[in-house]
Parts: sequence; C-alpha cells; structure tokens
Amino acid sequence: MPEALDVTCPCCEALLKVDPETGSVVWADRKKTPPKDLDDLVHRVEAQRSVLDQKFARSVQQTKRQGELLEKKFEEARKRAEREPNAKPPHPFDND
Repeated sequence: MPEALDVTCPCCEALLKVDPETGSVVWADRKKTPPKDLDDLVHRVEAQRSVLDQKFARSVQQTKRQGELLEKKFEEARKRAEREPNAKPPHPFDND
C-alpha cells in the first residue's frame, strides 16, 4: 500500500494527507490563524453599530411616513363618504 501524499491546500494553507488510491483526504492539519487584534475587533463592532443605527433610523422614518400616508388616505375616503352618503363603497371582487 503506497504511503499518503502530503498536499498543501492553496486556499487555507492546510496540510492535507491524501490517499493515492482513493484520492480522499485522510488527515488535515489546519493552519492556525493568529489571534485577532482587539482594536480591530472594536472598530468592526463600532462600524456595524453605526450601520445598524442608520438602518433603524431609516425604518423609523418610513414608519412615520407610512402612518401619515394612511391618515391622508383615510381622510380622503371620509371626505368622499361625506360628499356621497348613499354611494356604495367599491367592492374588491366587482372588477373580476
């Protein structure tokens, strides 16, 4: 039985032991990544926080605008109902 081949992965630089007969990986020694710098992690969290704050503020503004739009639509419907008190409101299934 031939001995396993040592191959270095080009993506993650892991050392792979490959069986020459089957072509399957028998063993993988992954390269250890150096610990991350704490300052870098803090900057990433701050950047994420600012993005999330912006998205939240945008969502709040959309909710406020949506409420105003619904209020305007309701007022318009109320005015039409006052002008034509005996008019039948449109039925959504009448257009079929």
